[in-house]
Amino acid sequence: MEEKVLEIMCEVFDQDEITTDASQKNCERWDSLLHLTLASELEDAFEIELEPEEIAEMTDFQRVIAMLQSKL
Repeated sequence: MEEKVLEIMCEVFDQDEITTDASQKNCERWDSLLHLTLASELEDAFEIELEPEEIAEMTDFQRVIAMLQSKL
């Protein structure tokens, strides 16, 4: 799952590499529009539906993984 999320994040943020310490604070391309794009891509990839509160809480890679684990 982590590898798939990293691939999605690389694609969404147009980065060659994203590490597991990625967050809104240290990824300058992680703005509000791309945050919503990330949520949409994750919903499609993992066939889940995210609530607005869950999307808002996805502020770093680890929180994304935790949220996905709770949904699967």
